[in-house]
This record gives sequence, structure tokens and C-alpha cells, in this order.
Amino acid sequence: MLHFLHHFPRSGFARTSLVLRSASTKASTPLAAAHLLYDKQYINGKWVPSSNKDSFIDVTDSNTGEIFATVADGTAVDTEQAIIAASNAFHSWSNLSLLERKQYIQQILEEYEKVKPDIANSLTKELGAPQEFAKNVHSELYPFYSRQYLSIVDEYEWVEELDDIALVVKEPIGVVGAITPWNWPLNQIACKMIPALLAGCTFVLKPSEVTPINAYLLTEAVHASGLPPGVFNMVCGTGPKVGEVLATHPLVDMVSFTGSTEVGKR
Repeated sequence: MLHFLHHFPRSGFARTSLVLRSASTKASTPLAAAHLLYDKQYINGKWVPSSNKDSFIDVTDSNTGEIFATVADGTAVDTEQAIIAASNAFHSWSNLSLLERKQYIQQILEEYEKVKPDIANSLTKELGAPQEFAKNVHSELYPFYSRQYLSIVDEYEWVEELDDIALVVKEPIGVVGAITPWNWPLNQIACKMIPALLAGCTFVLKPSEVTPINAYLLTEAVHASGLPPGVFNMVCGTGPKVGEVLATHPLVDMVSFTGSTEVGKR
């Protein structure tokens, strides 16, 4: 677990340097009463079809063992498009004032509240969380971390003076690729996404293909918030197809990963 992400003043999303003095459609399509198709990726502010149009991933209801949703099976092409979008958006996003970035995070939070009941319902199925626990704990984690980070970010020391001879200037590192696990999925997304965006980084998320529906619903809130295109992107797929590209692409400046020891070693 990447605990350093839970404390924004110690977040790894800012690069430290020494300076001497001198943009839609919905994500899902209803197939039947108990089955949803999420066949799109969120890239550069738009819901776009995956380049792998003939392959999908089934999502199982943990309570019944039955398939209740189907999601896109992302490819290296999808992932690279998302990374390029994030890279292109980085300059303008990182040059916004902290106040402006905070306002966008607040707008995402407001939109999230509209989909929060749906997220709680999705987590009872894909994660198998008890209804009350999904409602009162899991779905409340994104609002909790949003408010926490918004309340402490103004205390962060972006510039530190060293003995009146130099300055340590902390700058956003660039494109952050985030790979999140199936358990406590929304918690991990929040702890990676919110401080990265506040720091001025752009973001590419690969949620777990086991529990991806909550990530799709969160991304719908991001889209509705009016966040500039390319700042946040999401590609759903497997580790070998999507995670591998995120972990090795030269335009990704930092990878934030939570998962198994085996995958971490890879």
C-alpha cells in the first residue's frame, strides 16, 4: 500500500528542484434490466469506443456469481492515446493557479454526490460489500479524501528557503499513471487522483477490471464537472494490456501502483 499518498504534504506528485537565488456521451448502455455494457474509454474529455471493439471483460456480481456488467477490454493503443492526451494537457493544467485547481476538485465532488447512491449499489455487487457498509463507508471515501486534501493543500510549502542562499521549488512531476486494486477500489483511486490533480499533474487511471464500475461512475462525475480535456483519463483493461503500457511509457513521469507483490516486482 502506498501510504505516502494519504498525506498530501508528503505526496510524491511534486518534483523537487533546487533553484539558486538570481471534454459527450454516457459511459454505459443498458442491455437488460440486470446487465450493463460499459464499452467506452474516457480519453481527452470524451467517452470513446475502445480500439478493441470485439473484446470485453465480464464483471461478476459477488453475491450471486452471475455476470451483471460488461466493460471495455482496453488495449495498448487506448492507453497510449490516454497518455498522450494527459501529456498534452499537462502544461495548461499545471499553469493554473492552485485556487483554480481546487475549484475543479470541488466541482467533481459536487457531481460525485449525484452518483454516490449508484456507486454504493455497484460496490455491493462488484465488490460484494454489505449494503450499509457500501453506503456508509466505501461510497463516502471519495468525499472524505476530497475534503481532507482541499482543507490541507493551502498549508503545503511549495517553495522552501534554505539558509538564505537557495530555494527548493516543488513542481508537478507531469503525467501520473495510476493502477488501482479490486479491494477498497474507490479509496485507492481517491488517494491517488485528488493529490495528483491538486499538485498540477495530469492523470491516467487503470482501475481493476474486477471492480471497474465504481470507476466508470466516478469518471461520469469528472466529465460532468467540466474538468479540462486530458487532465483525467481512464482506460479499463487488464494489466498485461493496459498496466504494462502505463508502467513503461516514456511520457508517464510517475506510476502510482497498489497491488500484488508479483505485479509490483514486474
